[in-house]
Amino acid sequence: MEARTATLERKTNETDIKISINLDDKMDQKINIDTGIGFLDHMYHALGKHAGWSLSIKCVGDLHIDDHHTAEDTGIALGMAFKQALGTPRGIKRFGSAFCPLDEALSRSVVDISGRPFADVNLDLKREMIGQLSTEMIPHVLESFAFAAGITLHVDVLKGKNDHHKAESAFKSLAVAIKDAVSRTGTNDVPSTKGMVAGYYMKDPIATKCLTISYQMSQDQYGKGYDDYYFVVFWTIAFTFLRAAIMKFFFHPIAKMAGIQSFGKRQRFAEQGWMFSYYSVFWAFGMYIMYNSPHWFNTSQYWIDYPHTLISRKMKVYYLMQLAFWFHQVYLIHIEKRRKDHFAMLTHHIITIILLVSSYYSNFTRIGNAVLCCMDVADIFLSLAKVLKYLGMTTLCDICFGLFAVSWPVTRHIFFSIIIWATAVEPSTYLDMKWEPEKGKYFTPFTQKLYLLLFVLLNSLMFYWFAMIIKVILRVLQGKNAEDSRSDDEDDNDEEVE
Repeated sequence: MEARTATLERKTNETDIKISINLDDKMDQKINIDTGIGFLDHMYHALGKHAGWSLSIKCVGDLHIDDHHTAEDTGIALGMAFKQALGTPRGIKRFGSAFCPLDEALSRSVVDISGRPFADVNLDLKREMIGQLSTEMIPHVLESFAFAAGITLHVDVLKGKNDHHKAESAFKSLAVAIKDAVSRTGTNDVPSTKGMVAGYYMKDPIATKCLTISYQMSQDQYGKGYDDYYFVVFWTIAFTFLRAAIMKFFFHPIAKMAGIQSFGKRQRFAEQGWMFSYYSVFWAFGMYIMYNSPHWFNTSQYWIDYPHTLISRKMKVYYLMQLAFWFHQVYLIHIEKRRKDHFAMLTHHIITIILLVSSYYSNFTRIGNAVLCCMDVADIFLSLAKVLKYLGMTTLCDICFGLFAVSWPVTRHIFFSIIIWATAVEPSTYLDMKWEPEKGKYFTPFTQKLYLLLFVLLNSLMFYWFAMIIKVILRVLQGKNAEDSRSDDEDDNDEEVE
């Protein structure tokens, strides 16, 4: 039977870690641990020994500062390696539990290889340090391991007086519990009764990548990688079907109730209703993320502490779904009737996609979040104005178009220009401007110029469209209704039904 092994390297600004693990090497174990923290080495050695692993961990960390990054990052890296070695959890017991004593101390661990990361660790440690390791970091190591491994973990010290004994018995009980949980049953079954949910979490790795975000490193901390493409592709397709369903079963019935007889007008009403719904939801989502982040109206936070290699769950979902939406938009403009400004629209979408992909993988999601929020708000007012127009609410339509005409220059020219200025002026104050991909650093004077070029091209398109908006404003001032001059005549070739 094939051995379950993995080799992993993980580099950050604080640590450089190399790990190799073999989950099935009970008869010829080789364990070599060097984190630079003696007691942490002792705990990892106990974990590997009693889990029946061959395990090698080498970490060079910023111990001149403290033990935090070394302890946390080795826990994350070990969890990632364990998950990689285990692979799709077929033919295993899934659940494991163990009690382990060490003299007067007694610990209990319960493990579920579930695909649902959770950790509840209660060690009741009293001292501040054990050797060179802070006792507050010991439960944090176990939590980091659990979230990176994608397992449910409960570890409790039931009794004990000596903190060394408590911690060691906890690691040993965890080792025996994991050894039990991953032991092979001789079948190829997925140990779950939840059908599709099992396929989601365990049975089909492709389905899991499509339906859930990948690379969880710890609680609410996510990395980035090639598996993110599965999520983006899924949502690009899902948006197509979701849009069609919402238009057909929600907005078309509303249009009928409002007395819109032409199918063509009902279709365009539904299209604008969908756009209003999407932009409202994702602008609010983006603003919520930005409001609760350091970069809320603070451009210096785009660069401070760069690279921002780990992002929150909300930021990752928001960013990848926005990217999927813009791929979806490229598809739409090629299957629907072309607008007068089709080439400008296509250029805009391509630039937006390039900026989203590059900022995501070069760890500039903060600035990407700010740009998206600047762009989305005007589209809320524009799509709402068109919805009101189809409903015959001319006055409200003109008012809403006025809000659109005001929000456009404020957000897309003033606020966006501030972001462009910050990109041009601020980075050298906070960054060393070096190309160091192994540390997640991609911002150099050359890449700075590339970003500025894309921003200026995007802003040029905004000015082109704003000139068209001015024409519409002049129409309104002349007593005519607001019409989006970028679109073809919306009354042409309407098909009457009913």
